[in-house]
Amino acid sequence: MVGIYGYLTSWAVYLTAGTICYVLFYKATGVIRIKVIANILRGIMIALIYTPWYVAADKDLMAPAVIVILLDLITVGGNAFVRALVPLTLALVAAVSIPILISIGRLFFRARAHS
Repeated sequence: MVGIYGYLTSWAVYLTAGTICYVLFYKATGVIRIKVIANILRGIMIALIYTPWYVAADKDLMAPAVIVILLDLITVGGNAFVRALVPLTLALVAAVSIPILISIGRLFFRARAHS
């Protein structure tokens, strides 16, 4: 079994690699002209990379929700993956709705400023 220092080290490596991947993805989506779509894609990437969930129901250890879903599908099977799918779905809904609401707010305040 991995000790607490191995657990923390693996999280540090994962977060560093995830941040590097996100920065590259951010730069790649910078060429998209419609900024709402670019921001939605960036939010989805953040949700997929950084949403954690418990490895097992009776343990305090966490892992990325995407990894927990995949491992539950492979090892346990059945509907076990749903426990990690719920927080990931909520994070994805927030990742899509927040950029849309921000862009609607910007349009509203621009319209009020011009009138």
